[in-house]
Amino acid sequence: MAKPAKNKVDYFPHVTESGKTIYILETDYGNDGYAFWFKLLEVLGRTEGHYYDIKDPAAKRYLLARTKVNGETAKSMLNLLSDLKAIDQKLWKEHKVIWIQNFVDGVASVYRKRNRPVPEKPIFKRD
Repeated sequence: MAKPAKNKVDYFPHVTESGKTIYILETDYGNDGYAFWFKLLEVLGRTEGHYYDIKDPAAKRYLLARTKVNGETAKSMLNLLSDLKAIDQKLWKEHKVIWIQNFVDGVASVYRKRNRPVPEKPIFKRD
């Protein structure tokens, strides 16, 4: 039996020079901002298709538990990330879905090695 294809990764690149996103998150939220960002990337890496829908209550609870911040802080940070265009603004504002194109671009080589297409930005109907 063939091994099922997966759209997850076991690692992602972590550059040592922080950009504006990390700088602003750390300035506004201290270590919680830094940790939130990288734990969010870890969650996205383990999530099929690399997008995360927090309209699902269980998914939202998991993200809060994993990042160790409360709901208001997470919402505030995600809104900031949207404003900074670090997460897709339209998916976040219209659907509460987290998609980071730079993350997917950073792991694209994994999919090339697997001879599989890179996951694409999800498309949702307007509610």
